Amino acid sequence: MTTQTADSTASIQMSWRTFIDPWWKATLAILPIFLLTRLIFLLLAYFGGVLFFVPNYWPGALTFRSVLYTWHHWDAVRFTTIATQGYPTPEYAAFFPLFPSLAHAFSVLFHRDILESTMFISNLAFLGTLIVLYRFVEVEFDPPTARRAALYLSIFPTALFFFAGYNESLFLFFLLLSFYAMRRAAWFLAGLFGGLALLSRSIGIFLALIFFCEFLRQKWPQLRQDWQERQLLRSLRLLPSLLCILLIPLGLAVFAAGLYVRFHDPLAFLHAQAGWRQGLSFPWVAPFIGIKSLFSIPLYTFANAHIIIELIAIGLFLALLILALFGPERFRRDQWPLLLYGLLALVYITIFPGSPGNGGIPYDPMPSAQRLVLEIFPGFIVLARLGRRSWFHQGYLLLALPMLAFLVLQFITGHWTI
Repeated sequence: MTTQTADSTASIQMSWRTFIDPWWKATLAILPIFLLTRLIFLLLAYFGGVLFFVPNYWPGALTFRSVLYTWHHWDAVRFTTIATQGYPTPEYAAFFPLFPSLAHAFSVLFHRDILESTMFISNLAFLGTLIVLYRFVEVEFDPPTARRAALYLSIFPTALFFFAGYNESLFLFFLLLSFYAMRRAAWFLAGLFGGLALLSRSIGIFLALIFFCEFLRQKWPQLRQDWQERQLLRSLRLLPSLLCILLIPLGLAVFAAGLYVRFHDPLAFLHAQAGWRQGLSFPWVAPFIGIKSLFSIPLYTFANAHIIIELIAIGLFLALLILALFGPERFRRDQWPLLLYGLLALVYITIFPGSPGNGGIPYDPMPSAQRLVLEIFPGFIVLARLGRRSWFHQGYLLLALPMLAFLVLQFITGHWTI
């Protein structure tokens, strides 16, 4: 081997080591958090799945499958249906295909139960989410903030959806990868991961706008210089990078094409979602309806308890985004695309109020708010920055962990519908 070849090989190895080392350190940093929270969920699943479903001193024994299927509720049922049957009716088109497709592939390859497969994909994606979140926050802020952000996300009261057979963790994984790639100016990867995020959840369409804003933020000095020097042709060299933005809506186009083949309706996902909603509204309409309901229906009702939780979730993340704009926890000026996404995600939660209930059922206008706020990762970064104060950190742990345990037991016993 020549000296030049040896130097080239050593350079490649050094480049790979330089790339892998920070990701390996991020994995080691979040692994205790991931394993400990999975253990908490397993213990809750075991004790809740057994003791809440058998009579006192019952001599019989449940099966592993019967305990596992205490997690088979609401959207988890729809994802397992899509994974095993495809899209049986147009109503299922509201659920985007990447998550059930991966669950189906895992189930077939390893001959596993379909619910077990959806939960495996969910938890594996959440491991990836924590790694990318840690790495992203470490680069943008600092390692202690990154560690707290991973911890706070893992034990947030509705983090049970990162353990259940839901698509939240898969969407958040690709969303964070897309953001990370954008901030590193890796435009092709940003578009690719953005397209995969959109194949997971419809809110991923916002990544196209974020992509454009981040691209313009980074390239604006160069573009302005080219225009001032009348070198417009020089600006065209940026066009291939900008065109990577098309990879994001390409994910939606693939899904629409599949829906056309199945139902002869490429917009079936919109029509399905419209069936559960009462149409587009201004962002303040749903919270206003919720606040009004608190005073118009009895306090000690199922709907009112849920509305209180939803209003707290929305109010909390609105406050966190405001803190990211003003005060000592505000983000740097170059981080405004993160805030833009956070605000768009918060608006998305509130602009499609749920349809009023039938048969005298009290109206719950924001039935999924407490789950969807999990996707507003800039809010968790603000929480993590606040967490450098010991009183805040301890207070968060004392509030979040009991609420998480309570909501897990509500979910597996079928008392919490979202």
